[in-house]
This record gives sequence, C-alpha cells and structure tokens, in this order.
Amino acid sequence: MPNPRIPLPVVSVPTVLLFTGGVMVWTGATWLVVTEAASLWVTMPLHALVTFTMFTVLHESTHHAAGQLTWVNELLGRLAMPFVASYGSFPLVRYIHLEHHRNTNEDAHTDPDAWTAHGPWWQLPLRWLTIDFWYARFYVARQRTRPPSERVETAAVVALSLAAFAWLASTGYGWELLVIYLIPQRVGLAVLAWWFDWLPHHDLGARRQDRFGATRVRVGLEWLMTPIMLCQNYHLVHHLHPAIPFYRYLRIWKDNRDAYLARDVPIATAWGRELTSSEYREWRQLTGSLAEEPPAPQPPRPSLFHSLRVAEVRPLCEGAVTVTFDVPERLRETFRFTPGQHVVIRAEVDGEEVRRAYSICSTPESGVLRIAIKHQHGGAFSTFATTELAAGDVLDVLPPDGMFTLTPEPGRTGRYVALAAGSGITPILSILASTLLAEPHSRATLLYINTSGASTMFADELGGLAARLGGRLHVVHYRTDERDPDLRRQRTEKPFDTVGEALAISHERYQRGRLDGTRLRALLQARLHPAKVDDWFLCGPRELVDMARRTLADKDVPEENVHFELFQGALPVRPSRRPGPVLTVTAGGKTAEIPTTAGETVLSAALRHGVDTPYACVGGACGTCRASVVRGSARMDVHYALAAEEVAQGRILTCRAVATSDELSVDYDR
Repeated sequence: MPNPRIPLPVVSVPTVLLFTGGVMVWTGATWLVVTEAASLWVTMPLHALVTFTMFTVLHESTHHAAGQLTWVNELLGRLAMPFVASYGSFPLVRYIHLEHHRNTNEDAHTDPDAWTAHGPWWQLPLRWLTIDFWYARFYVARQRTRPPSERVETAAVVALSLAAFAWLASTGYGWELLVIYLIPQRVGLAVLAWWFDWLPHHDLGARRQDRFGATRVRVGLEWLMTPIMLCQNYHLVHHLHPAIPFYRYLRIWKDNRDAYLARDVPIATAWGRELTSSEYREWRQLTGSLAEEPPAPQPPRPSLFHSLRVAEVRPLCEGAVTVTFDVPERLRETFRFTPGQHVVIRAEVDGEEVRRAYSICSTPESGVLRIAIKHQHGGAFSTFATTELAAGDVLDVLPPDGMFTLTPEPGRTGRYVALAAGSGITPILSILASTLLAEPHSRATLLYINTSGASTMFADELGGLAARLGGRLHVVHYRTDERDPDLRRQRTEKPFDTVGEALAISHERYQRGRLDGTRLRALLQARLHPAKVDDWFLCGPRELVDMARRTLADKDVPEENVHFELFQGALPVRPSRRPGPVLTVTAGGKTAEIPTTAGETVLSAALRHGVDTPYACVGGACGTCRASVVRGSARMDVHYALAAEEVAQGRILTCRAVATSDELSVDYDR
C-alpha cells in the first residue's frame, strides 16, 4: 500500500472556507426567499447546493481531516450538520459513515451506503431520496450498543429539530420551511447519495474484500468534474487514505498512480465507460504498449555471515548491555543500515550453535554498529552476552536486514507515534533519533512500558534526546512497579531553577501501570487521534503488539501506516514421523533434493540435511529465512515478517512454511 505522507494541517483552510461560503450562500438564498426577490427556481437549487457542500465539511470532520485539532473537527461537524440534516447528530453520522468504510460494498444491513445501489434500477432514485430514512433504521437497530453520550446527543438533536419544525409550521412559516429547507435538502441528499455512494461503488460487490477494488476513480474532464464533485471523482483515494483532506486527492493519485494501477483499480471515464489499467495507461499515453505494467520488485539475495570483532561491551541497565562491533572499511557498505533494521548473530555457546536477531540501536549517521542485549531467563546467548562476552571477542554477523524501518527525509513534516516495551526500544530508538534529527519539522510521541527505572533500557539517552529536540519528542513512561521512584520523583524534587529546566523535564511523563486497550483508546480520542499521526511503530511482546494493532484497526488506521516487530514469533512447528513431500532447496547457488516428514517446515528439513540456510528466530518474526516458492505450494501458520504483497508474490518464511503439494521447490537466492 503506498503511503502518501501528506501532512495534515493544523486547520484545513479549504474546509473552513467551504463552510463559510456555504453559510453565506444559504443566508443569501434565504434572504431572497423572504424578500421574494428571486424565483424559487433560483433559490431552491442554491439551498440544495449548500446541502451538498456542507456534507463535504461534515465528511471531512467525520474523518478528522479538517485539521489536527480535535475540537475544530468536532465543532465544524456539528455546525455543518443542520445544513445537511438538522434531525441527525454529528456522532450518529460519524458512526454510520465509518461503518460504511469498515464494510464497503457488503449488503445494506452491514454497509449502510449500499442502500443506494442494491435494488432494481427503477428503485434507485427512490433509494437516493430516502437515504436518511435508511440511516435512521440502521442506527436504531444498533443504538443499544452505542455510547450513552452519543445516544443522548442524538435524542436531543432529534427532539429539538422536530420541535423547531412544529413551531415553524404552527406559527405560519410552514411554506418557508418547505421551500427553504425541506425540499432543497431532499434534492441535495438525493444528489449526495448518487454522487458519493452510487457512482463510486455500484457493481463492485464482487471485489468487496479488495481494498483497491472498493470504489472507482472517475477520470476525464477533471477541469469540470473535480470542482463540481469536490474531488470525489477520485473517491478511491479517500477510501485508501481516509484522513487525507479532499483537496489533496488528485495530487495523491498522480504521485502514487503506478502503485494503484499495478493493483488493477476500478477506473471509469466521466461518461461511465470502464477502463482497465492498461487501457488507462494508453489513454493517458503513460506507456507505448497496452500490456506494459510496472516491474515487480525483486527480493534481495541472501547474505553471508561475516566475522566481526567486538569493540566494546558496556553495561546499559539492570541485566542489559550494549555491544559495539568494529566494522572494517571493506565491509562498511555491506553493513550500512536503515534505522530499525536488525542483524543476526551466530555464536557457539556451551558447544551448541545459537542464532539470535538483535535490532541496531545506533543511527546510520554515527557510523557505529551497536546492538543492545537484555538478559532473558534461560536464554543461552543473552546469558553469555551479559556475563562473558568481552571486547576482542569475534562473532559471526549477518548484514542488516528487516522491514521495520523508516527512512528519514529532511523535507518531510511528519508526526510519529512509537510504542515499545522493554528491549523493544532498540529499533525504536534508532528510528526516532535518526528521523527527528534529520527532519527538523517532525514530531514524535513514545509510549514506553517497563517494570521500573532500573530495568529501563536507554533511559538517559531518551531523556537527553527529548531535551535536545526541544519538545519535538514527548516520552510517556508506563511503569508496572508501583514502587518505582520515577512515579514520585516530581513530588520530591526541589523547585526548578530556570524555565528551561521545567520545559526539559516536561518532555517526559510517568504513568502507573500498563498501557492497556482502554488507555490506548483514550489516547486515540485526544492527543494521538489517528488523523494526526502519519506512522505508528510497535515493538514488544506479541500480546501487546496484537492489542495495539486491533485497537488501531478499530479506529480505521490504515494497515500501511502501522509497522510492527515482535520480540519473538510463534512456537515451533511439531512435525510427525510419517514421510512427507519431496523438497528441493536452492541456497548459495547450490541445489539439494531432500525427503521430508509430514508437517515438517522447509527450514527444519533443510537444516537437518546440512543445507546452509539463513535463519534466526524460527518464529516468523524476523524474516531472515525468507525464500521464494519456485514450484508447488506451501502454507504458513504465521508470517509476521512478510507483507501481504510478498505472500502474493510467492515469498515464504521457511521457518513456518510446510509443503501442501507432493513436490515443493524453494529458492533462497531469489
């Protein structure tokens, strides 16, 4: 999924101007009716136009795309609501619209907007005219599950609206109510249902599970269609990136066009003729051939271990050390890394070969290759590293690898949130330090969970970095030990000598207890609202990462904006003793044919027969054992370290892959 990385402004000026213009047009049209200065054939289209434009303001606020400030979105949404449907509340519309995004193109009882398209052709105009009645039925059926505050506000708005209608009718203003509001509003809602719902979504139910096929792009006559439809002719961009302001859709389409076309997104001309991606390319003269498509990215070839001398082993905190390697000049390029990547260490401990993956905690600009190792109970290598490893020792190290990364861009203005627990801070530290130092206008929040200050890795480095960045890094420490001194530190410290000291200490806060789903949801409602954040980085135990991913998904954070890495993956796969399929493995330019047992992973079979293959965690978390399926098929119970696109291209994690065909051929060199 392409990530547009378009920063959300503090306040979306075009949205505010659209609202202001709508108020002015509505006021002017109402004055024309009251003074009888213009025909109803003039005023009613103007009032209907306001319904249409105000829905865009409401729509932007629903997705928190009216700016970074939550109160601005809440205010604009509530102010725009009466111009669209005075008898509905802003929270009600927000809930219904987000249900549409969660269940796009499902049946009308699951996707409320499907009401506009599911039915015989002669019913469609009637469905467009009654879309708000269907919304009401949809909401009432679910209102018991909604928050009490939302239900109270909705009931109050409905009561006030009906009372106002009754008062106007009883005082002799029924005609004005009809021609100023009710009739134009009905026309405006019908046009909205047609343009926002039916045109982009009709006949796409077969692709309901395909995010790139959820809605179409309507191309051609952009000079006319884009302003008339308020950019919703590029409605697909909105569904893929819902927090992007509407006036940015066309730019994002142009910037990421090849990535979208590679996934064969639905495209139609302004007059409704459907185009394939190839036909669109030819029509736009993007290529000279109908058949040309962007080449698929080639996976990197596997690397070999290199012997590196340990330059320094330094205590870090309780039970943890940092290990710095001396990288010779001839291997400088080989060990160049991107912030967030890891290396695999191979060593012999008590006569047994062990391999472990450790994230790099230094920054690329430092020219230093440094990892942090925390002692794990029963961990062979972590025990050795924290008690016996010394400067001058030599370890076998694979070159840096991993997709849990962020490449800094000096011209970018980003907002990042990182969640780390324990040693999960190691890749996070590299990412945050590198990015914030290289991007002077970017900001980040770190949610860091530990037992106590004594066991907190890089506590001093984080404090120093936050102070150095002058408020662009905010660190929130969660301490599960209630006796931790940091939880009481601010009460006992002497008063600040200078304002600078107070500001420096304010960059770090301390909270009692764990960061659970309730706390995270509260943060997402306020300071860390998803619309304010460009990228999320999660690193920690599987339970924590899974909780955070579920919570973010519930808040409609796009998957491509959530990056995660686990401490460890799934438990080892247990094969049976029955004979299994024939396996052919290519690694390091050599090919071997191997008999397997039923249920045995590709990696286990290869290692059992002496094939030198790359691996580390054997739990699907690190991605070191990636390979390509050349012939046959395999299934994986988990593939944390592979993106969906890689799986679709035939990439597997051999530590979790089990053959499902009579013959399986895999290649580590592809």
